[in-house]
Amino acid sequence: MICTCYRIDAPTLVAALTQVDMLVRYEGAIGDEIPSLADRSLVRHLRRMSTLASRAMASGFDRLASDDEAAADELLSDVFAVATYRGWPLPIADLGEREVDVAGMPRGLLGADVSSESASVWLIDPATIALARTREAGDVADLAHPRLPG
Repeated sequence: MICTCYRIDAPTLVAALTQVDMLVRYEGAIGDEIPSLADRSLVRHLRRMSTLASRAMASGFDRLASDDEAAADELLSDVFAVATYRGWPLPIADLGEREVDVAGMPRGLLGADVSSESASVWLIDPATIALARTREAGDVADLAHPRLPG
């Protein structure tokens, strides 16, 4: 699979991704994106991620991870994907794109992400992660958006 790879320090990256200001910024990006989406499953996913981000801010990320490690890891993957896409500062070094054999590798920074809705992140080795921005589109689109004049 073609992935963008990054040199990281996992604990430092997790700390950066779970800072309140990062999660507030992430929720803002989700709020800006949702009105323009027709894919209902993606809208549900983003609302779920917003709820998880709110829980992480209210109770702390460690509490979220102890309650539901898979959901916490999915949140990390999604925040990482959004932050890198938007160019937000993170403690990472971009290593570029490369072909990565991810077969059988656990997903997520915590190795617990099982979602098919988020971008995919794999910990390749203790200092390298791979990111694939692939997801399956939902089978039902909401085409009830108002028509633009013209």
